[in-house]
Amino acid sequence: MTITRRQLINASAAAIVLGNRRDELTLNDLIRSLKKWKKLTPRQEDFAKVLLERNSGEKLQAMQSAEVDHERKWRENGDYTEWILFLARFFNKSDQTAYQQHVMNRRGAANAILIAEMGGSVPKYSFCETLTSSKLAPRLRKIYDHPPIYPLGELVAIRRSELTHWAIQKGHDKQMGFITEIEPTPVDTVATYNKTKGGTKTYQIMFPSGSVRLRENQIKLVSRKNHNKEKSCK
Repeated sequence: MTITRRQLINASAAAIVLGNRRDELTLNDLIRSLKKWKKLTPRQEDFAKVLLERNSGEKLQAMQSAEVDHERKWRENGDYTEWILFLARFFNKSDQTAYQQHVMNRRGAANAILIAEMGGSVPKYSFCETLTSSKLAPRLRKIYDHPPIYPLGELVAIRRSELTHWAIQKGHDKQMGFITEIEPTPVDTVATYNKTKGGTKTYQIMFPSGSVRLRENQIKLVSRKNHNKEKSCK
């Protein structure tokens, strides 16, 4: 198959719309090379075939169809919109060290989505797809799908494994508090959802020492037996 200059130009134009910036630059280099030398080297031709396939008219048409579907779902499907906003808030706020670079690479898309939502417009499909295709999305989806484990007003304590040796020495593992607010802030930490411990949704808890914001998997329910035991010892 002989690759023509017109094919490369069309693919370059498609790459712009598809958001394939590197492909666009490479295709432009190939266009200049073909113009100067009248033909491509065998290696350039092989690479050009890959780029033509990745930036084909069919791929462009599929993306345009996906954009139309995305706009419809954003306006009509509340769960679709809330899920993307959940992701956007996570990538906007998270400073989790383990995934710092991955999160930072998606923060621009997250901010663009939140700005569009505040302005009452539909965010670009490409920004949303950047977040929904993240390697963290499956674990975040489980956190999103599961409702908070603990109800408002529940009596809880901090899990011993979440406390430092100093805090345990101070008796913080025995301290109990009441949940005063559920999800006071967006999820900003990703972890595998656990049926017992839950996920990383947040709670505002009032302890005798003051109000603290903690993640779901950092706290545990105080049994009535232990609560009554504590009271009887006082």
